[in-house]
Amino acid sequence: MGIKVKLSNVRIGWVDVYKKAADRVNSQGQQVEGQYQLTAYLDKDDPQIEKIEDAVTEVMTEALGSASAAEKWMSKNFGFGNHADKCAFRDLAQRDSPIEGLEEGLYFMAKSRKQPMIATSEGEVQCQRGGRVVKGLTEAGDDVEGKEVYSGCYANIVVDVYWYSTYKNLGVELLGVRFKDDGEAFGGAGATVDLDDLEDDEPAPRRERRRR
Repeated sequence: MGIKVKLSNVRIGWVDVYKKAADRVNSQGQQVEGQYQLTAYLDKDDPQIEKIEDAVTEVMTEALGSASAAEKWMSKNFGFGNHADKCAFRDLAQRDSPIEGLEEGLYFMAKSRKQPMIATSEGEVQCQRGGRVVKGLTEAGDDVEGKEVYSGCYANIVVDVYWYSTYKNLGVELLGVRFKDDGEAFGGAGATVDLDDLEDDEPAPRRERRRR
């Protein structure tokens, strides 16, 4: 069973929605195929965390057969105070490598083997779920007028929270994403360059080496 959850105005990073993330090798040395994905970050006071907790509780109650079993699992794996491999929703404060400006709250990675729906700030649909997408264009092939999602922006996202019985873990599938507001780009991507930066430098006068 999965439960669809809509989250509004959340910070997103590690955004690979126009094309799949690169393949990787896991800790067991196995090749893992890349998927469409993004990571969402929620402030510790975001009221939407309660919506997530309710959805996870419902999923886990059905998966484990009782509310008491679900509560026990969540106390060990879900949310604040936890950073468990079995649960997608993790405490930012428990990360081995803190993210500047995002030290407190919850975060999760949402993935999909199928292309998620993508929309601009103006509501222009760049692709339907499972369709084909070209960055900078609408699904009809017109140039976009609104802003596109990027790593560091704020977005509205729709996800499916589910229990993966084969691996006994709680996962999140990415269904759709729409640009909401600008945010500081992750990884220093805000730096700019123009043609003057790429011109030849004037030869600098040679300096004598300092003798030791």
